[in-house]
Amino acid sequence: MKNFKEIVLENIIQIPIIQRDYAQGRKDNKVAVIREVFLNSIFDVLFENKPLHLDFIYGSIKNEKFIPLDGQQRLTTLFLLYWYFGGKQKIEIDYLTRFTYETRSSSREFCNKLVKCTIDFTQDDLSNQIKDSSWFLAYWNNDPTIKAMLVMLDAIHLKFSEYSFYENLDNITFNFFKLEDFGLDDDLYIKMNARGKSLTDFENFKAKFEKHLSKIDIDLQKEFSFKIDNNWTDFFWKFGVEDESFLIDDFFMNHFGYVTEMLHYKTSKERIINDISFSEVRKIYNSKENISFLFKSLDKLEIIYNSFDNIFTPDKYEIGKVCLFDNDINLVEKIIWNKPINIQQKILLFVTINHLLDFDVNEKLVDILRLIRNLTTRIRHRKNGYFYYTGDLANDNINSILNIFLPRINTDIYQSILDIDINRANSGFNETSVQHELDKASIIVKDKETKEHLLELEDYTYLKGAIHNFISSDIEELKYTNIAIREIYSNDDSLIIRSMLTIDDYSLKIGWTILGDKYFFGKKNNWETILTSSDNIDFYKRYLTSYKANNNSLENIINSFLSEVSEWDLAYYFVKYREMTETMTDLSKDNNLYACNNFALEKMGGSNLNAYHKNPFIQTVSKLLEARSRTVQFNEFSCMSFEEFEIYSTEKGWKILNFDQNKYNEIIKKYPIEVDEKYILLKENETKDRIEILVELLTEIKRK
Repeated sequence: MKNFKEIVLENIIQIPIIQRDYAQGRKDNKVAVIREVFLNSIFDVLFENKPLHLDFIYGSIKNEKFIPLDGQQRLTTLFLLYWYFGGKQKIEIDYLTRFTYETRSSSREFCNKLVKCTIDFTQDDLSNQIKDSSWFLAYWNNDPTIKAMLVMLDAIHLKFSEYSFYENLDNITFNFFKLEDFGLDDDLYIKMNARGKSLTDFENFKAKFEKHLSKIDIDLQKEFSFKIDNNWTDFFWKFGVEDESFLIDDFFMNHFGYVTEMLHYKTSKERIINDISFSEVRKIYNSKENISFLFKSLDKLEIIYNSFDNIFTPDKYEIGKVCLFDNDINLVEKIIWNKPINIQQKILLFVTINHLLDFDVNEKLVDILRLIRNLTTRIRHRKNGYFYYTGDLANDNINSILNIFLPRINTDIYQSILDIDINRANSGFNETSVQHELDKASIIVKDKETKEHLLELEDYTYLKGAIHNFISSDIEELKYTNIAIREIYSNDDSLIIRSMLTIDDYSLKIGWTILGDKYFFGKKNNWETILTSSDNIDFYKRYLTSYKANNNSLENIINSFLSEVSEWDLAYYFVKYREMTETMTDLSKDNNLYACNNFALEKMGGSNLNAYHKNPFIQTVSKLLEARSRTVQFNEFSCMSFEEFEIYSTEKGWKILNFDQNKYNEIIKKYPIEVDEKYILLKENETKDRIEILVELLTEIKRK
């Protein structure tokens, strides 16, 4: 019995050519479930520091190399786990270079480079960091083993980012079996894998399902037997041609699996953890109603498949359709090809199928899908410290949501939403979210002319149905909002931020740091949290009114504000000096996050202070003077170097260190300065703000 470290220290581990690629990191649903279960098992034993035994691994030892014939997947995952915890905990892991792949030179080189690289484990994902590294070669993206390893590393990081379990990994063991000890060699492996061809999963399924149907109704069994080899095959065949496999097996089974899953959730709240077993299939299709639904969905699949261009749009509003905010709008195609499809889209597809079995595409279908999209999108939360939403829609919610909406197929949903208990238990809809939809429905029911303008606003990318801060029953106001909001938020982030601060401090407090509370001011592709946060309808009414009054120009809004400004508060500096909000290129990731303590604030280069950060006042003055400023980490305050000085922005003014008062005595007489033993403190005066007065002082000193 040995652990991974013992094996790799005794012999180089070399995955042989005859082995397949690393598979535990593949992205298909089946492997994702296996990966999640495996990592959960590992987490449990690591957390409790208990042993975990992973059965046998066996292979040959040749020239001091262990060549595994069984155990490749587990060994590779453990290699990644030792690398992850060793790297994160800064432990020497050079011995991991003794793990290698013979299958491809790219896999071998990748493993070697990975062991020697430096990674920032405080970042959200690892794969993008690795792929962005100078040592990562572009063609490696085509290596299935490397791709799978990157997926697994992201999964490991997601589960273990807050833990340090390196020492506990040694508790994971195998029974180590050497073929030579039993007079065997790797010919055995080749012979075992070269014997007769077994039945495919699809062939086994057909036989078992036909047998099951024969017990329910012999006519249903005959219908299935005929159509699976004729009518239904005709539809799926074109995907086999495109795939060049000329098989329908996977395509049919993907559709069957999806329909079966949704039929389960239609009547049950019990969550499906792994793939549905055939015993569960028998239970679900004990009902003739469910069998009929499956058959009808297959009969009409061609029609359903060709309907999505008339139902959804990818990313912008079109009359009579609903925006999916996804470039791939054919949900049936996603299922058939086993592409990523989220829970919301599964629900939308199931409602669509239910409608199209009896009715054509119509306004009632699009309206109900829109309402489901709006409500399910808002089953989400924003984690403390983060500026984006995390979706909370789960399989547990599907049953309640289907029970609310399936009975209302082909009805006027805006009328019926006013009469139903949409807050049904476990739907995931909160009262505020439901009320927002009731408000819209009330306007639409009373005045159909406003409907299209409301829907157009809903389909804006930063709103996704959450228009509570912009809702109005005034058609002209809606028309203007639809134009203005798209114009405004297509501008540069800095310009948007400065114009919004002329109205009020709209920033979103998202957490705390040792240097002050953390605030988010908005960023391209992430404006949604600002625009849809708690009720700010008064702010946006004033903002859009100002935009209109200033001839739809953000620059005019800013100039108008500065011409009337009465105090030099933080908002004034943000608005006046674009450098305060412009992207700082020396930050690793500038998301317009600030650790705020009034004038002693720091613009953050990541989600926490482990990343580099810099004071925007320092940034502004250094740019205006073309001087050098530096970023800092942790609980330090950034500063600017000028001549022999170090300059810090503080609440009371500019703290200037290493200042020779005798040398500059004549100059500083003209400025509002407080003198301390170790520094001088420069303040603003009645005519010059703190940036202007520092620039003037330093310019005068430089001339001297």
